[in-house]
Amino acid sequence: MQFSLKHAAIATAAAGMALAASHAMAMGGASGANVTYAVQGNIGEVVWNPHKIAPLTAVIRNGGYEIKNAKVRIVPKANGQEIKYDVSDANVRNHGGVPLFGLYADYLNTVEVEYDRVYNGKTEHFKDRYQFYVPPVYMHSNGTDGQSHTTFDATVLKMDKAFSDRLYFVNNLVRTPPQASRFVWNNPMGGALEWSFMPENGIIDSTGTLRWYLMPDINMYDP
Repeated sequence: MQFSLKHAAIATAAAGMALAASHAMAMGGASGANVTYAVQGNIGEVVWNPHKIAPLTAVIRNGGYEIKNAKVRIVPKANGQEIKYDVSDANVRNHGGVPLFGLYADYLNTVEVEYDRVYNGKTEHFKDRYQFYVPPVYMHSNGTDGQSHTTFDATVLKMDKAFSDRLYFVNNLVRTPPQASRFVWNNPMGGALEWSFMPENGIIDSTGTLRWYLMPDINMYDP
């Protein structure tokens, strides 16, 4: 049997149409539409690190509801520092849900959220409790002996009770990584790329525990 290029083209097109048809469906499977992601509370799913650069943050999606008067409490570890805050309605709309800040790294976090859910003119009040794991702190290696650990290793020597609810922002720079040293602006001199150091920014609580850090996208240094 002879098989021409024309027949091959027709067969390929038919296979492509069949493949497209098999994938043109709502979330779920061939048995019908279905929401398959896990929902712990009464709104949407938890999206960890939604902006890809702050791994100790998350957002509880609104699930298609209008959310008002949201309050968040990050349940502290034993002898840890509590973080709790109100979320404005504008910030809920801006994030598409309730933003979570101050999570623990390499830990099964517990978060308590209180809010009003509005749908079809009906307002309901909920108090939800979420649990989800957050991975360890990750920092890029700059290939030098200037790094010995991932990020800030803080030991609190003395803490006045009046300051025990504070958070402290640490702004630091790591020696220029090789990825950012392969070129300079206005070669041979000049321009800000000569100071393209790797950022090491984080927020620690009054116990010395890291509660937020910036993880620059590795593509920033893609040569």
